[in-house]
Amino acid sequence: MVKATIRVAAAVLLCVGSVAASPESQASGAVLTFRAALDLAASRNLGLAAARRQRAIREAQVRVARQWANPELSFEVTQDVPHESLSFGLPIEIGGQRGRRIALAKEELTLADLDERAEMRTLRRNLRQTFYGLIAADDRVRLAGEVLDLAERARQVAQARFEEGAAPRLDVLEADLGLARALAEVDLARSTRVSWLADLNAVLNQPPGESVAVAGTLDEAAAAPDFARAMALATSSNGDLLAADREAAIEGRRSSLLRAERVPTPTVTFGLPMNAPDEFAVGKSLGIAMTVPLFSRNQGEIAQSQATIEHIRARRDAALRTVESRVFGVLARIEALRKQVDAYRERIVPVAAELAALAEESYKMGRTSVLSLLNAQRSLRDVRREYLQALLDFQGALADLEEVIGGPIA
Repeated sequence: MVKATIRVAAAVLLCVGSVAASPESQASGAVLTFRAALDLAASRNLGLAAARRQRAIREAQVRVARQWANPELSFEVTQDVPHESLSFGLPIEIGGQRGRRIALAKEELTLADLDERAEMRTLRRNLRQTFYGLIAADDRVRLAGEVLDLAERARQVAQARFEEGAAPRLDVLEADLGLARALAEVDLARSTRVSWLADLNAVLNQPPGESVAVAGTLDEAAAAPDFARAMALATSSNGDLLAADREAAIEGRRSSLLRAERVPTPTVTFGLPMNAPDEFAVGKSLGIAMTVPLFSRNQGEIAQSQATIEHIRARRDAALRTVESRVFGVLARIEALRKQVDAYRERIVPVAAELAALAEESYKMGRTSVLSLLNAQRSLRDVRREYLQALLDFQGALADLEEVIGGPIA
């Protein structure tokens, strides 16, 4: 009864696993390639949408910088002569303060692009990991189904040999144990796929259980650039380097504004003194007032700004050296993983599959024990798992390269 139940469960899980992994059983929507998934995520991701809203804030700061100073209006009543006075004062900026203030705000506006690029870099990395993680999960489901099929065949061979009297009952029990393990692996593979699907839906801003049909293979990728090309891309796209460049430019604009502010802003005043008995009913007055830059001429602030620029440049040099090291290391890792993937695809997996087939034939002919067959099947399963992990590590290395470069590698 137990053996029959195991066989029925194996058949059911094989059918369910194949249905779960097939594109026809997934969402009725279009099948997503990595590029299509990236475009979809870029249009719907909440983090990227929030970063894009930063631009409106910085554009408002430009509007603030464009504003003129408000005039002053005052009215005074006294017991002195004249008894009333109405005055109008207007600050007049000279020395280019307003233009430099606007230039500083526009320079700070470029930080909005950096915020969006930083979110896009994070989005691209998360999408690559989850997209190809889901493909790997699909491959693991298929692999688990194949292992289950092998275990079922081994169990059938053991049962047939036992019924013929050519094998002991122990072989049947060992085959049953292998079949039970294969069933558990199928269930684990399907559960792992559900987890990867939820992670991908989070990046795509969809409900966790939303079905997604993905198209692609774990070994698909654009050719990795050489070190010189990768460094050229990183210099123009790396977020840390771009941020340092922008911060230095902003601080330079701020220093220029501080120098312009050493020129005092005069306030021109036009007054109407009124009600001076025996002298005049309404008079006129004109005046000008300004702060005399005798002691403070922003010399401390300018020195601080210059020191900040030097600090930013030194920090950029350090970041550039870090980027160089990371690019070099990631490229070496990509090359090593590519060779490992090629070795598994061209030699290791085919040899393991051939050994498993030979072990099955040998057991059918009574030349080896069932343990040799199960060990060969287990070895094939392990080799295919290692191959899938190597492919997933390869995609992870590509994600690391894109992150340090700050953009796509192709």
